[in-house]
Amino acid sequence: MRLESGIDRGRLPPGTHGIDPADVVHSQRMRMYCGVLEAVAERGYAATTVADVVTRANVSRRTFYQQFTGRDDCFAGAFQAAVDYILGHLDASVENLDRHDWRTLIRATLDRYLTALADNSACARALHTESLVAGPVVADQRRALKTLLAQRMAAVFGIGRATGDIPADVPAVAFEALIGAVDDRIRVCLDGPGPRALPALTPLLYQITLALFGVPEWPTGP
Repeated sequence: MRLESGIDRGRLPPGTHGIDPADVVHSQRMRMYCGVLEAVAERGYAATTVADVVTRANVSRRTFYQQFTGRDDCFAGAFQAAVDYILGHLDASVENLDRHDWRTLIRATLDRYLTALADNSACARALHTESLVAGPVVADQRRALKTLLAQRMAAVFGIGRATGDIPADVPAVAFEALIGAVDDRIRVCLDGPGPRALPALTPLLYQITLALFGVPEWPTGP
């Protein structure tokens, strides 16, 4: 499933078209979100311009400035839309899993997060690469995302502790460090083999998570 699914990139017909004005604004905004994400993924944040965004979104500059103050404002909105989409997809994917099977929850969470990023490469680059140079507003959004993901890992850790499978507590900063490691491996993959290779990180990141939780399952043999 892709963030852009269901978004019509074509311009609305001139004159009276019978579409609710709120729906028009939402459609335009989503097209501009997709446009800025694609432009940033292709050109890099520093090189991306408003012209790049409106061309991809198939809207006018006037429409753009009716909704955003500039590129930075548009990208900040697109970043949050990408976060909401990816996390919503993740929540829907794991909602039917056994909440007591914490190992399955970890593996499924990692796999489905990475798969969602692989299916939405522009979102992946926005969340894990270009957000590093996108200014203070996006920096705050990025920190909030990492904190939320750390809290989710801490919640799964709590399940393992409650069942007695995990032998000891770890400090809260360990979960932040874990998310930092995941973020780093994703970025290395994006800069190397590319977004389609992201799901292949699942086994390694799963093993790293279990090792931090105090129940390592490193593979044996050569």
